[in-house]
Amino acid sequence: MKKYIGTIFVVLIAIPIFIIAQDTTKVFQVDDSKCIGCTICVRKTQCPTDAIEMNNGKAVIDPSKCIACGVCAIQCPVSAISETEIVNTSQIEEVNTAVEDTIRVVENLYVVDKEACIGCTICVQKCPTNAISMKDGKAVIDHEKCIQCGICADVCPVKAIKKSREVQ
Repeated sequence: MKKYIGTIFVVLIAIPIFIIAQDTTKVFQVDDSKCIGCTICVRKTQCPTDAIEMNNGKAVIDPSKCIACGVCAIQCPVSAISETEIVNTSQIEEVNTAVEDTIRVVENLYVVDKEACIGCTICVQKCPTNAISMKDGKAVIDHEKCIQCGICADVCPVKAIKKSREVQ
C-alpha cells in the first residue's frame, strides 16, 4: 500500500469586486388625502430645520430641509405623514476583498461633553428616538439609535452636546 503525502497550497488572490451601491435616502411625505389641515405638525413638532409648513390648507415637507427625524410624523393625529425611502443606484463602488484594516470616518456625530453635562435629563426627554440615556448622572448617546436631528443639542441648557468628528 502506497502512502501519498501531499501538500495543499491555498492561494488567495485579492480581486476587486464591483458592487452597485444602493444609496437610500429616508424622507417624510404628507399624504394629501389624509391630511386634515389641523396644523399640529407645524405648531407642536418644533421641527429642528423648519422643513414643514402649511400650503393651501395642507402640510408640506421640504425634502431639501428635512433631516428625517420623524417628529412631525409622531405628532400627526391622522397618520398623514409617513417615512419613505428614495433609492439611487447610480453609484458604483469598488470594494477590495483583501482589505482587513479599514478606517471609517464618521462626521457630525453628536457627542456629550461629560464635564459640561449637568445631568438635567432634558435631552433624554426630548430625543425622538430614545437614543439618549443617563449613566452615572451624565447623558450618553447611543449612535445606533441617533438620527442626528440635533434636538438634544438645541435643548441642552449648558450646550454640553455638540457635533464632533470621529475616526473609527
